[in-house]
Amino acid sequence: MKISRRTLLATSAMAAFIFARSVSAKAPPQVTTDIDWPGFLARHDLVWKRLPKIWGEAPFLGNGKLALSVRLAEDGSLRFAVDNVDWYDRRDDSWGWPAYSRSRYLVGAFHLVTPGKITGCDLRLSLHDAELSGTVTTETSVLNIRAFVAADTDIIAIEVSGTHRWEWRPAEAVSTRPPVRTEADFAAYKKNYGHEGRIWVDNPPGERQDADALNAYVQPLLVGGGMATVWLETNGTLIIGNAVSFPDNSALETARAAVLHADITILCRRHRTWWHNYYPRSFVTLPDTQLESYYWIQMYKYGCIARPDGGLIDTHGPWLQKSGWPYITWNMNSQVSYYALQPANRLDMGNGLYNALDRNTETLRRNAQAEGDVAIMGHCSQQDMACPLDIDMRYAREWGNLLWVCHNYWLQYRFSMDEAMLRDRLFPLLRRAVNFYLPHLIEGTDGYLHLPVTYSPEIGESADCNYDLALLKWACGALLTAAHRLKIDDPLTVKWQDIVTRLVPYPTDENGYRVGADLTSGAHRHFSHLMMIYPLYSVNRDQPETLPLAIKSTEHWLNGAIAAKQAAGFTYAVGASFYAAFGRGDDALTTLKALFVRREGIGRIFPNTMYAESGQNIETPLAAAQSLNDMLIQSWGGVIRVFPAMPSGWTDAAFHDMRTEGAFEVSAVRKGGRTQWLRVKSLAGEPCTVEWPGDAPQVYGAQATPLGKDRYRLHLKAGEEVILAAKGVKSFTIAPLPADNVNSFGLPV
Repeated sequence: MKISRRTLLATSAMAAFIFARSVSAKAPPQVTTDIDWPGFLARHDLVWKRLPKIWGEAPFLGNGKLALSVRLAEDGSLRFAVDNVDWYDRRDDSWGWPAYSRSRYLVGAFHLVTPGKITGCDLRLSLHDAELSGTVTTETSVLNIRAFVAADTDIIAIEVSGTHRWEWRPAEAVSTRPPVRTEADFAAYKKNYGHEGRIWVDNPPGERQDADALNAYVQPLLVGGGMATVWLETNGTLIIGNAVSFPDNSALETARAAVLHADITILCRRHRTWWHNYYPRSFVTLPDTQLESYYWIQMYKYGCIARPDGGLIDTHGPWLQKSGWPYITWNMNSQVSYYALQPANRLDMGNGLYNALDRNTETLRRNAQAEGDVAIMGHCSQQDMACPLDIDMRYAREWGNLLWVCHNYWLQYRFSMDEAMLRDRLFPLLRRAVNFYLPHLIEGTDGYLHLPVTYSPEIGESADCNYDLALLKWACGALLTAAHRLKIDDPLTVKWQDIVTRLVPYPTDENGYRVGADLTSGAHRHFSHLMMIYPLYSVNRDQPETLPLAIKSTEHWLNGAIAAKQAAGFTYAVGASFYAAFGRGDDALTTLKALFVRREGIGRIFPNTMYAESGQNIETPLAAAQSLNDMLIQSWGGVIRVFPAMPSGWTDAAFHDMRTEGAFEVSAVRKGGRTQWLRVKSLAGEPCTVEWPGDAPQVYGAQATPLGKDRYRLHLKAGEEVILAAKGVKSFTIAPLPADNVNSFGLPV
């Protein structure tokens, strides 16, 4: 083809323009932080000027396994409740689904008993040190108290000055969901769940086994193994160890050894070091100090409930309360609980989930109860992930849960770009999860691939459920992406591409996305029919042809649930993330704040930031933290969006070293309603595109090629960074915004 001189000149001019705009001759300025971490976190400490009387008012501590909460008991003593996420029964499925066969159990509590009646307190939960300290006042004296759950050892330490004594009051090893004890219960169980189950046989009674100056209580299980609590009071400090073993009986030996070797001075130093290193992985400051406090309390909470080598975050977190849900729930609760860790640059804290998926590969296969290389996750489980589909017939067709968990895993890969994780761990699991669906796909006369009747979590059954369609389409696309990146010539590639191409379009009606072909979207708290919008972002604001439908669907779901008084706490928290996905910051903030002030609907937030419907539900406060992350930064679709959904009243904000997909660390400052600057550091050398609305920025440190629509391609190798700044900006310092309402959680007045 002959190229004209005019075309050649125009092309050369454009190339020169782009080259000139792309190359930065300016050395990058130094980004600094001015954060006094002890002082900053102190303004978010929970404080108590009144005695906490319920768990939703109580101070709480934890280390990913052991946990402690403190409140006034009904008899006037101060109750220090001990919990352990590993303390659950190990009966087989003949005893029923996990609420009956493998329920989590309460451990018990140490009660502080004083000569005079306890009348008041002045307590502070230091986020920075993860310690509770202060005074407890009685009719006759004032006691000084300090307590912590050691960050890296299964030890609880409680220091108390003054005259007092401790009473150990164990909990019964029985489910907080009433067990099947009578023939009437047996008949009701069969009717409700589709299986016979078994009439409950109590676990053997626990007993004291004090020896060698150590106090001990051992609670055996009927099927072997058990739990042991060991304690020693020395020099005014109560040292507590707790351990679980199965099928052997080593728990007592383990707990005894932990207590005998506990040097409180050394443990306290290591404990504080762990927490002081934990917080600065990222930084967030907001113009609303109460929400800023709420955010940082959730970051503290993550430090209490998760560890890289720890267990799974269950429905309660480690602080178990009496509830019908003493297990891990896989139709939303667990998945949502992990989202905020990745943008907050705390990826390793979520590894307990991904390690458990790797460790329980065979269990996930058995859950499917089908031939072939398949895997699935039922409705609920314990730490072992055992949850066969048909163990509770109400949820026998709730097929999409493992695909949703795999999406969490995919995000862990995308935020880390750990290719070994993708190749050796995630890809085989995601492949098995998709394989479960393949025999069930039905080719219709319309040429589309359809799904049979499945269950959309908490809503109902339908053919072509949008829950399954959205997850399956995403999963096949992810497998294609992974196979291409890893250069895997998989024989199923053609099938995955066929599913992406021919899977039936999402069923819709006048209200937006339906639950499925047979079921419209009514008033309900769950968003399972809207997964394509959030968290998958398969339908998003970059698609003008589908954006109106996405917004209509969201508002029909959210407003309908609120009007019918069916909205739960997570409805508001996740609803805020939906609005953030659309870039509607004012709606996101209004929806999020409704979580704190509402008086109708399902569940409520408590003064210590816990949330409950039936007992503790850990996912809702954590989902609210993710809502704030989503307002500050988003990175779906290969584009980093800084301050993408800021409320109109939030003219100032800042964050440091938040993480995005592609393994980038991003810092940014907003003042006067405008982004002043942002820094992007590449950890893996992946392609990078950022949004910078408005006038072209100053570029420091690397090339930035304009792509149009306020987007720039940054040319970064691993370890390199680039700064985009508004013209005239000279300062590149991250610092907390002024505080307007400090220490607003706990019982401050």
